[in-house]
Amino acid sequence: MGEIFCDLRTQRNFKLSDFTRVGLSKSTLSDFESGKSILRFDKLDAALELMHIEIAEFEYFVNGMHSDYFVEICDEIEVANYTQNVVKLKSINEEARQYDSEVGNRMIFLATQNLLYGLTEAQEREIIDLMFNIEIWSYFELSILSFVVEHLNTRLTLSLMEDFWKENLHYLKVRKYREKIIQIACRASVKYLREGQLEITKKLLRKVEKVLLSYKKDLFCHNMYRFTSGLLDYHLGNRRQGEQKMIASIRLFEDLNLPEMKAYYQKTFVEQTEK
Repeated sequence: MGEIFCDLRTQRNFKLSDFTRVGLSKSTLSDFESGKSILRFDKLDAALELMHIEIAEFEYFVNGMHSDYFVEICDEIEVANYTQNVVKLKSINEEARQYDSEVGNRMIFLATQNLLYGLTEAQEREIIDLMFNIEIWSYFELSILSFVVEHLNTRLTLSLMEDFWKENLHYLKVRKYREKIIQIACRASVKYLREGQLEITKKLLRKVEKVLLSYKKDLFCHNMYRFTSGLLDYHLGNRRQGEQKMIASIRLFEDLNLPEMKAYYQKTFVEQTEK
């Protein structure tokens, strides 16, 4: 990764000293480029921004000019989950099971196993251990968490969410990471609401609302938040207001030409209100 960064830096005629303006000393950057150390995500993002390089573009270079395999699989799982394509989920699950001695494939297996059948207690402990041992979150790990967060032990997910929220908010600067983080928070909120944990949900959604004040043009994230806050209103007894928010959110997903999102949230709306 550092070597790729060095190639891009020299190609664009940036000196090591140029990056002091984003808080990176020459020695720190030199150590990163030579593979002696790694950079925090926010520092790497700031350095790339200085060179007018998107984080997704940099990942593309790092991955040898092709998309990361695990990220592509997670995108396929996401679509299959939204559209309830059980055949596709089973296919991915079986493929991952055959190679699950590798951590990435094991995580994919557990994620799809959860979406299809639910996890055993042992599998739930395993995925929680894997999540708590992550030091540097990539889009892949965030995706895995988004697939399992609704079905894990409440106490453990609260601890995991608290740790993540305290240490990793710098990821929010990058849109695709922000979308995934807000999605995780909203899915966790739906879980807590199902369990009647209203105060926990209010606390989590206040954090989401505060974060989104800095990203007012991000319709996708705001719309996920609006639906979930509407669901909270509904559970608090403000049923009419809650339904209006959720219906407006579903309509906006349709206007944004996201039929799979519309279908997913429509399903959630029906499940949560027809009781």
